[in-house]
Amino acid sequence: MTERVQPVALVTGAGRGLGRAIASALHESRYKVAVTDVDEAAAVSVARSLSAERSTAHAYPLDVSSAQQVADVFASVARDLGVPDALVNNAGVYPNDSILDMPEAAWDRVLDINLKGPFLCSQAFARMRPAATGGVIVNVASTAAFSARVGAAHYSASKAGLVMLTKSLAQELGPYGIRVNAVAPGLVEVEEGHVSAEYKEMFLKMIPRGRIGRPEDIAAAVSFLLTDAANYINGECIAVDGGFLTGRPLLRSSPGVES
Repeated sequence: MTERVQPVALVTGAGRGLGRAIASALHESRYKVAVTDVDEAAAVSVARSLSAERSTAHAYPLDVSSAQQVADVFASVARDLGVPDALVNNAGVYPNDSILDMPEAAWDRVLDINLKGPFLCSQAFARMRPAATGGVIVNVASTAAFSARVGAAHYSASKAGLVMLTKSLAQELGPYGIRVNAVAPGLVEVEEGHVSAEYKEMFLKMIPRGRIGRPEDIAAAVSFLLTDAANYINGECIAVDGGFLTGRPLLRSSPGVES
């Protein structure tokens, strides 16, 4: 990635949760941060918390599924902060709909935001980068890309697609010096009470690390992938899940298992 005193990072869905933690971590790492979110008020709140004078953080309303909005925001960021050096495609939705009752509109919305959005933003980012100056893209996927769950056919499909989009982008943009990777968060409690006690108790049994993820865990992984220490990592999806994807625990009391 091209070095400058303060590189510029654009983070989508940065108005809350994982996006807010990522924007904060990058700002602490001396990035100028374009805080984008479909909720303009949330984006403004985060940007102000990072830089009251707006000198190193600006807020932009953005629906990532709109090609026109994506183009307009990238142009505004280039004008206000500079051409982005890093892009974090974090914006996403995760509704629950059974496959039998899922409206077509629900499927379309999830794929538009979770998969088309990263495509549009990555395309805009790559087109804007001057030739041979590099850049880094990190996509926020999910362990749902590898481990499906009931009620999330659209979500799992979108995140699995995002993993393959990451690999395709790495292949096509590598010759231009742009690295592309993804992180796959496991269960993360973005705010107190976000995960029910019952669900947390059940899920904890499948996490060798013994705890639910925190937004800071994901932000740390994203931050690392943007550094030069990760300059030979390309086209990868790193699970940040406490070991959830390693498999399922087999209790000693299960039939056929010796104690």
